[in-house]
Amino acid sequence: MKYSLEYISTFHSDIMLIVEHLAEYPQMAARIFAKADKLLRNLEDMPEIYPVYQDVPTFRFIVVEDYLIFYKVNHRDRIVEVHRMLYGRMDIPKHL
Repeated sequence: MKYSLEYISTFHSDIMLIVEHLAEYPQMAARIFAKADKLLRNLEDMPEIYPVYQDVPTFRFIVVEDYLIFYKVNHRDRIVEVHRMLYGRMDIPKHL
């Protein structure tokens, strides 16, 4: 049985900031978001495919070029909660 993806509001806010930041580079933005979408779809069948984020072990993460997507797996309800998409050079633990 597949897991459902649930996108938390902070993830949507992060996407909007990335879109604004990459406004002058639409092809780059399109490439990053296409990769992110493809990698996120893997979570429907294999929610633990990506590693645990050691600084905040309640999260797992996906690397998408210069960005990291953070998510949690809820096995009981078979939901993957996608929380953040952050620039990799940020102070990540501060934003989680």
